[in-house]
Amino acid sequence: MTSENLKKARKNEVAYCGNYCRTCYWYTDALRKPAAQLLDLIKSHFELAGWINNKGSNAEQTIKGLEILSKTACAFNCKGGSGWGDCPVRKCCITKGVDFCFECSEFPCALWDEKGKYSNVFNRAKIERLQKMKEIGVEEWIKKQWE
Repeated sequence: MTSENLKKARKNEVAYCGNYCRTCYWYTDALRKPAAQLLDLIKSHFELAGWINNKGSNAEQTIKGLEILSKTACAFNCKGGSGWGDCPVRKCCITKGVDFCFECSEFPCALWDEKGKYSNVFNRAKIERLQKMKEIGVEEWIKKQWE
């Protein structure tokens, strides 16, 4: 792989919103493996005894959630077609033809509003991350993630 191709590949591992695949629990598979182990444990020991339904818990919902987590892995980010398909930042960046939200002249816009619908996903930390990328450049920002 040439140096230019490596730079492009690394840049594509950074989502429109600034998430970096190499540090994401979905990409690194850090969620799937423990969820699968816990699911097996619950199904083989606790569900049968009704223990998980004790104290107001709901075994069905717990197992459903663990099944989703245990089967979910991300091989690539939103730029490669994975991730949250309805992501408003992704849709906006694609529509505007930008690689990163910070490249838009309106950044940060209403999507990043602290009181908005997606404020739990698009928060102050992500705004600061994108501002840092804009300030020092994406390639330099990626280098710093590896330090």
